[in-house]
Formats: sequence, structure tokens, C-alpha cells
Amino acid sequence: MNSVFDSRQFNENLFFPRQDPLPGPPDCEEIYVEVAENVRVHCRKHPTPEARFSLLFFHGNGEIVSDYDDIFQAFANLGAEMTVCDYRGYGKSGGSPSLRNSLEDAGAIYKYLRDNGKLLSKVCVMGRSLGAASAIELCSKYRDISSCVIESGYADPIPLVERRGLRIDRTTPEEDALFNNSMKIKDVTCPLLIMHGEDDFLISSKEAELNHLQAGSKLKTLALLEGVGHNDMMMAENGEYFASMHRFLKSLP
Repeated sequence: MNSVFDSRQFNENLFFPRQDPLPGPPDCEEIYVEVAENVRVHCRKHPTPEARFSLLFFHGNGEIVSDYDDIFQAFANLGAEMTVCDYRGYGKSGGSPSLRNSLEDAGAIYKYLRDNGKLLSKVCVMGRSLGAASAIELCSKYRDISSCVIESGYADPIPLVERRGLRIDRTTPEEDALFNNSMKIKDVTCPLLIMHGEDDFLISSKEAELNHLQAGSKLKTLALLEGVGHNDMMMAENGEYFASMHRFLKSLP
């Protein structure tokens, strides 16, 4: 049986890749991870000598690695050495994106970075919007990950399909095992922060509440930010976006 998640219509309405021919900042490290034969995915590491932990970041479906070139310093101020990952077909990466291969590639990326000394001993995996699925995928499987941050992520895959203009009545156990964040997050046991805009009309804050309820982490925090939606989280009043992250990271052992 063919899955809607593998259909061309679903994935072409989910991913919005764009190329990036420009070089990165002078101090960054460009990393290419082979995820399939003749297909490499690009990651950009921003070295931070004083960092206490690595932040492995998976961005949203309309972004590319270089969108974070002017933002990484704000994460560095939290003690993070940030590495931002693209998807197939994005930026300087080869291939074509799909939800399935973005999740499968996340594991290949993490193992390559870890096994080749590109990550510090403590690793926080963070995913924004669609990237939350990659973060949950990793944190549900790799117990050596220290912490997880989910920003504006989906929970149930059925509304995700409906937002692509398609309709399904149910998902199969096989589809849930890979694509259902609210089920997979039960296997996330590391400290977890879920951030979501109260005015998010693309992915309801109810999905953040469901992910928080289902999460297997003993230390888990739900931060619903007032006055912001899906794509303006950093604009929350009183700097609450980074303040929420600071409080969470400060609470970690």
C-alpha cells in the first residue's frame, strides 16, 4: 500500500527548497554528510570556543542554513555551539526532499557529526516547525543526546496532511512509527522544552500541549508564548523566546 507521506503531491506542498550559491561567514565550518549514493546534505557549524554544549538545529520548511548566519550569536550567548542542518535539495545539498528522507537523514547526520568529533560531549537537538519532526526522531532513538527543544512542531500527522490540501481518515501503524510526533515523543526521555506561539494559526498550540502531555521526559517544560504565531516566535515580548530557553538550559544537570 502506498503512503500519502511518500506521494509527490504531499511532499511538493510540504517542502519549499531554494538554492544558496553564496559562501558562509568566514569562521564557519561547512560540513557535508553523505545520506545516499551521490547525495550529500549540507550543515554549517558556527565554532564557539566558550560553548558548553552543541546545538544541532533543524530548521523550518521554508528556510535554509544561511538564514541563521545572523542569528547564531544569540544562541551562542546561551552557551551553544550551533550547527544548522539543511534538507535534501535545500541550499548546497543534493537530492530532492521528502518527509521520510528528512527523518532518516537526521540519524545519518547526527551519527556523522558525533563520530567525527563535530559535536561537544553535551548535545541539545532543536527543531523548528517541520524540523521538530527530525529532532523528535533523533531524541526518541539516541540516548546520548542531552536535551531537546521543540519550537512550533506538529503532533498529529493527519492535520499535517490536511494542510497540504489532501485528506486521510487514519494512519497505519507503520506511518505512525515514523511520522506521528505525538506517539514518538513518548520515547523521548531527555530533558525537553516545547515552545509554541499562542497565536499560531498554522499549527495549533493544542498540538504543543499534546506533545508535552505525551512526552516521556521526566523534566519537561511547555512554554506558550503570548502575542506571537508560527513565524515570529523570536518577537515575543520581553525577550521571552530566549528567556524560555535560558531558564530551561539553566535547569539542566
